[in-house]
Parts: sequence; structure tokens; C-alpha cells
Amino acid sequence: MKQKKKLGKKLNLIICAIAFIIMIFYLVFVDSIDNVVAALTKINKGALLICVLFMVGYWVCEAATVHVMLKSMYPKMKFWNSWLTTIIGQYFNCITPSASGGQPMQAYYLVKFGVPLGSGLTALLSRFIVYQFVLTMYSVFTLAVGFNNFGDDLNQKGLMPFVLIGFIINTAVIVFLFCIALFKNATLKFSNWLISLLARLHLMKKPLKWRVYITREINKFYNNFKYLKKNVPLILKACFFTFIQLTLYLSISYALYRGFGMSDASLLQIMSYQAYVLMISSYIPLPGAMGGAELGYYGFFKDIFTEQYVNTSMMLWRIMTFYLPILVGLGFTLTMKSKGIEAPTDEQAKETMYKMEQQMEHENVNSKDNSANI
Repeated sequence: MKQKKKLGKKLNLIICAIAFIIMIFYLVFVDSIDNVVAALTKINKGALLICVLFMVGYWVCEAATVHVMLKSMYPKMKFWNSWLTTIIGQYFNCITPSASGGQPMQAYYLVKFGVPLGSGLTALLSRFIVYQFVLTMYSVFTLAVGFNNFGDDLNQKGLMPFVLIGFIINTAVIVFLFCIALFKNATLKFSNWLISLLARLHLMKKPLKWRVYITREINKFYNNFKYLKKNVPLILKACFFTFIQLTLYLSISYALYRGFGMSDASLLQIMSYQAYVLMISSYIPLPGAMGGAELGYYGFFKDIFTEQYVNTSMMLWRIMTFYLPILVGLGFTLTMKSKGIEAPTDEQAKETMYKMEQQMEHENVNSKDNSANI
């Protein structure tokens, strides 16, 4: 079984490598090797360095978010370990469908770094909630700006429906999280009613399994919101770091754009379009949203970069935001192996997450008992 899990990770890496090769072949086939070389020669090398620095800043900001949470609960936590947890999580996010592998792997490594079970899960959930909140706020802002300034362009390209779908999905996630925080019992009842409805329509198998899973997830997030409400200053710091993190990520395409010597499009427009690509591709159930991310980038940016540079810029963007995290994350994962910390199987990572959830529930019960005794 362990061998099979390792094979699965290797297969994911192979798929990512194949996707990279296909992207290169597509680029050469569509643009021709001479045009690609000309485009790569044209771009300012300083712009490429800025893109790399933006990605490093992106990772540092996420590490800072996690570290702020962990430090308040586990004062011994070192920033370097928060960085390692972040970059390893980025690696597993990239090579697993819907970025599903990152958080369990981060949970496993936090335990290896000596972080208490409950503290590790609280930090990871807090980071997820803050990220979703800031991303939704970014989505609201860019949608408002985009509708007023770029609406006609998006409608002409037929892209506005996709923007709205991405916005609705992101908004639904944060609304659901707030419903858990404010109306836990009602949210649980609604979830169970929805599961029953889907089961009656034969759209869901094993409804009991889903009830158990949803109940556990709702309790987990509800307990975490209780921590967040008691630590508002920490949340504000985390929101600040996440805002900088997303700003750096959304600015990478603008650095590429200026690197090609173009200046007609504004920073606001390019950041908005990049946010739309992120919103739409986030829920494609493939590692790194392969295919969807590239198509989305081409659809939004083909007129901005022009046919001469759009495919080359798409390739550079994917290298910076997808393949670079894989290479860097893989390197750090192998470094951890040399220190005696083996990369866990999927089952080991999920088991660690489950233990964290149990610990959080146990701490919550003790907190209730202590409150009752006072």
C-alpha cells in the first residue's frame, strides 16, 4: 500500500512534466521556434528576476501568515519551520488535484516540528479562512472595477459569464464559512437536508458517510472560528500578509507585460484579469488546474499581450507560478528527507489531520467544562 501511494505521487509528478512538455510543443507549434526565441530575447531579464522575487515574496507572506498564528499558540515555533511548512505545502498543492494534498502534508510536517496537534490545525484552518476572505474581497473589488472599466471587452470576448461563475463560487465558500461561524446548527441542518435530497435524487451515494464528514468539517471550522474571534489583532495581521501575498501573485503578469516593452494596459486591468483567471481555475479538479489555467490566461490576455507575445507570456507565467513551486518544494522535501523526516504517504498525512481534529475537539470540550465550572 505504501508503495502504491509513493507511485501515485510519482505519477502526479510525471503528469506535471508531461503537461510542461505539451505546453512547450504547443508554443513551438503555434508560434514557431523563431518567434519564441525572438520573444524570449525581447523580454527584459530584469522583469524575469522581478517575477521570481514576487513568487518568493508570495511564499514568505504565506509563511508569515502561518507563523503569526502558530507563534501565539506555540512560542517555540521558528520562522524557518513555518517557511518549510509553507513551501512543502505549495509543492503538494501543485501536484495534487484541486490542491487537496497541501494541507494534510503541512499538518504532518508541523507535528514533526514539535507543534501541538490542536495548534497546528488551528493555524492551518485560520490561514485557509483568511485566504478565502481576502481572495473574496479581491474578487469583489476586481469585479466592480472590471464591470465598470472592462465590462464591454469581457462581454465581447464571451468571458463575463466565466468571471461571474468564479466570483459566485468564491463568494459561496466564504458565505458558507460565515454561516458556520454564526449559524452552526442551522448550517448543519441545511447540509443534512441537502444530502438527503441528493440521495433521494440518486445523485449521491453513501449519504451516511457524507453526513459524518460534513458534521466533522462543520464542527472543525466552528471551533476554529471561536479561536479567531478571540484573536482579532492576529487576524488583522494575517489579512495584511495575505493581501500582500495576493497582490504579488496578481502582479506577475504585469511584470512580464512591462518586460516585453508594452505599456498601454494598466496595472489595475492586468491584476483584475489575473484575478479572474485565478477565480475560474481554482476549482478545476486537476493538479495546478492544468489546461484550464492556460486557456483562461490566453482568453483574458491575448489582446493585451497581442498574438506575438501571449503564448510566451503564458509559458513564463506558468513556469513562475506552477513549475517553480514544484521544483523548489521538491528540493526542500528532499532536504527534509536527508534530515530523517520522510515524506509521508497520503494515509499518514490524513491520519495526522484526523488526530489534529480530535485534539481540537477535545480542547473545545475541556474549554466548555472549564467555563461551566467557573
